[in-house]
This record gives sequence, structure tokens and C-alpha cells, in this order.
Amino acid sequence: MIKRLLPYYIKVRLHLIKNGIIDIFNGNLFNYAKKRDSKINYIGNVEITQLIKQTATSSAKIKNFSIAIKRIETIEIKPNEIFSFWRVVRSPSKKNGFVESRSIVNGKLIPSYGGGLCQLSGLIYYICLYANLDIIERYNHSADIYTEETRFTPLGSDATVAYGYKDLKVRNNLKYPIKFTFFLDNSKLTAMLNCSKVVEKSTIEFKKSAINENEVKVITFVNREFKNESVYENIQSK
Repeated sequence: MIKRLLPYYIKVRLHLIKNGIIDIFNGNLFNYAKKRDSKINYIGNVEITQLIKQTATSSAKIKNFSIAIKRIETIEIKPNEIFSFWRVVRSPSKKNGFVESRSIVNGKLIPSYGGGLCQLSGLIYYICLYANLDIIERYNHSADIYTEETRFTPLGSDATVAYGYKDLKVRNNLKYPIKFTFFLDNSKLTAMLNCSKVVEKSTIEFKKSAINENEVKVITFVNREFKNESVYENIQSK
């Protein structure tokens, strides 16, 4: 009852404190990647391009992408360090320059500041699968709102993020530092995972199966090994 009465920003602050305590117990608090002026000669190794769906809020979505990308591109992830989406991007607030666009919440599209950032976090997650990095924290969307005809990325390759609640965290398990770079225009978003050495691209498979008439399950395999499992409400069936 008390939690329901608390203002949203207080709830977020409490979750951030809780996450910090968890980081201390897990030994991750001082192991997050940082902004660095690197002298390493990076090369583009793994690359994925996704189309940006054209809607009334596309320009706002692109602006949110641009703000987040500028921050992410400054980060160098050394071996065994962790990339945290929200530690880098920070709060998707009006104060931090973000604008309102559409976000998927409980299977519905609603306007919110920083809307659209889930496509960026999902693209980072997807490219990390190809590099077979350690996925420390990742959440799939609760519902599948697309049909096979309208889907612009494989079901199971998404990574939803909600500031203070849901993050995308990836550990660099390679022997060399890595960093993410991007190319963004009005119609597409390209992500590149860069390393000083060639990164072998893994084989990814998303196996979809029905749980019941309202839910589907997607099991992700990387190089034929189980990576994780995602469950979605199939709202197309309703």
C-alpha cells in the first residue's frame, strides 16, 4: 500500500539504491565500463542494420537515439568490464535532453520521454549475441505486438529497458577492449561492435513455440548452445 502512494521518482530512486546494493554484493560496483579517450586502433567487426519504422513520432525517436548514441560511443569496455545501458545513457528525462516518443508498455504503445530507446538497447543486445558476449541482465518485452509481416527484427532479439527497473548489462568476455559505434539517419540505425582484433561472428537461432493460445516462447541459441528464454503474450491472437 505504501509503495502505491509513493511518487514515481521516489520509486525509481529506491530501485536505483537497491540495484547499487546488489552490485556491491555481486562485486560489480567498480567493474563498469567508463568513458575513455582510447588510443586503440579499433576496426568494425560485427555490424547490424535495422530500419526505423516511419511514424508520426519518428523524428522524436531519432533525436532520442542521437542523444544516447553520443554517450555510448565514448565508452570503452575493457576485458571483464560490464556495459550498462542506463549507467551510460542516464535518465531519459526532459532535463537530459530527451523528448517524447512511443514506447511499448504492457503491450501498448504510449508516449514517454526517451521513447524508442528499446530499439537501440535491443540492437545492442542482438549484436552482443553475435559476438557471444556474457549477457548479465536483459529483459524481453511482455507482449509481441507485431505480425511476421510487420516485424523488423527477429522475435527474441529484443531487450526492453526501463530506467531504474530494467537494464541491459553485458560483460566483455573477450581478451581485448571493445566499443560500440553507430550510423544513424532518418530511415535506419546501424550498430557496430568494434575490437582491435577480428571478432568471430557467432551463429544465432531463435526457436519459437506456442505455450498456449495466448503465449509464445522463444529459446535463443548461440553456436547451438542455450543462451536464454523469452516468453511473450501473443496479442495478435486476441
